[in-house]
Amino acid sequence: MRKLFFLLLIAIAVLFSSCQSSVGISYMVPSEIDMGSYRNIALASTVPYDAFIKPSRYIRTVDFIARQGFGYVLSSYGWDLKDDVATYATERIMSTLSDSGYFSILPPSVTDKILSASSIGISARNEFARRGIDAVIIPRIDNMSVDEYVYSRTRVEERTDRNGKKYDVEVTDFYYDADYYLTLSYTIVDARTERIVATRKFVVDDSDNFRLSGPYFLSNYPLRSFKNMIDSTMSRITRQLVPLRTSVSLTLMDNKPESERAKAAYEAVDDGNYTYAATLFYDNFKASGHVPSGYNAALVTAATGDIETAISIADDVYAKSGNSEVSALKSRLISIKQSNEESIRQIEGSSSPSSSSSYGLNLSIYDTLLR
Repeated sequence: MRKLFFLLLIAIAVLFSSCQSSVGISYMVPSEIDMGSYRNIALASTVPYDAFIKPSRYIRTVDFIARQGFGYVLSSYGWDLKDDVATYATERIMSTLSDSGYFSILPPSVTDKILSASSIGISARNEFARRGIDAVIIPRIDNMSVDEYVYSRTRVEERTDRNGKKYDVEVTDFYYDADYYLTLSYTIVDARTERIVATRKFVVDDSDNFRLSGPYFLSNYPLRSFKNMIDSTMSRITRQLVPLRTSVSLTLMDNKPESERAKAAYEAVDDGNYTYAATLFYDNFKASGHVPSGYNAALVTAATGDIETAISIADDVYAKSGNSEVSALKSRLISIKQSNEESIRQIEGSSSPSSSSSYGLNLSIYDTLLR
């Protein structure tokens, strides 16, 4: 009986997998902010959060027992944490944008000097123009905080004496707990017009909690967590500024009603021979009107990278069948085509620059953003 049940499970698994063939369609996704006209950028150093509260000398304790045992544990960070976090943010943004291969970047060491000189009357616009800079990116830490404390928890532990007699004893454990909060933003400024192109902001948090084994433990837990929080925003920044290649996996329509002529096409898909499979599917649809073959012909053609032909096939199949799934596939393919086209416009820099706001003639936008 068990053997029969096992064989039945295998048969079901094989049947399910054979009906669930899928193909991947690769395409480009445009960046959220159109940087096509701003490929040569100057990156400024991240502005630290100067309103950061200087920590107390000792980590606060939240109960009497904790004060007795861990009342004089030195704080795990100092006021310079704000500068360390800003420096790390600059390093990560620089490496992230550089690794994308999408931008030519003027480093913060040069950008900062130009922006500093602008505060004494030297034209940043002219200096950036001389270097061929299209836009300036100014990151900043808008807010950050650390709330760290030590607390105690008393529990009852059962022990056994040398005579085998059990007894209870109270045991107190001490814990370190910290909550971290960070707001990181960046502003893109058109270097030619000195207007803001876009601003984006990230609010992230993190925490630590662990049992203390003594009054001394490793410091720099806050810096480690702030680094992790900054790291967590980098993929999002990439998606906002850089067109990326992605893929979607779509399932073939089942061979229902069953068509003997379509079986070879399904096998060709399983073998990875998409061009041949698409031809077999489409020929079968044209000969018999088999809707799954028509649907799959469009889908597999898209998987070869020929989105235009795939849309044409889907259009033909829908016109002759009126099938709603074919219509949905056609809409999906049109969306992919538009995504590719917008990405190409961004990469080629042929799209229009984003609209932006401006500051008064007597107020330097850089002075405002760097405060």
